[in-house]
Amino acid sequence: MDRTGFGTDIQLSHRLTLGSALYVQPHGGDFGTVAELDNLEQALWMRLGVPMGDLTHLGHPDYGSRLHLLIGRLATPETIALARAYIREALRREPRVAEVSRLEIEADPTAPGTLMIAISVRPAGQNDPIAMSANFALDPGQTEAIPDAAAFR
Repeated sequence: MDRTGFGTDIQLSHRLTLGSALYVQPHGGDFGTVAELDNLEQALWMRLGVPMGDLTHLGHPDYGSRLHLLIGRLATPETIALARAYIREALRREPRVAEVSRLEIEADPTAPGTLMIAISVRPAGQNDPIAMSANFALDPGQTEAIPDAAAFR
């Protein structure tokens, strides 16, 4: 698979929260970087983690998602359906994504108030999808998405 054409960016910490910290390499203190498909994956998690409209003042009114509207809700079928719709809506706005080929969301049976999210997207110009998974806490005291959480199924 050709992994080029998806750019390079500063690597963010593995825990995506409001005010995410930059990842600093343990030796030398330089910022870490992500490139190509890893950069695309990070960019998708950032898009999902930023409330839609927060970057309007920077000229990006449609950047982000509405997942933040689910904070404080119970992990009901209605909440799961809304999460699915909000994720699809946000990923459709990403020009580097040609197709969302898989989107599964379930309530985590071991952590009430947490959604387990598994996504596969086909990057633009690519044949093979990339898979991503995360847990999304609905509890207002734990509002974070943790990429690379164990995929379910």
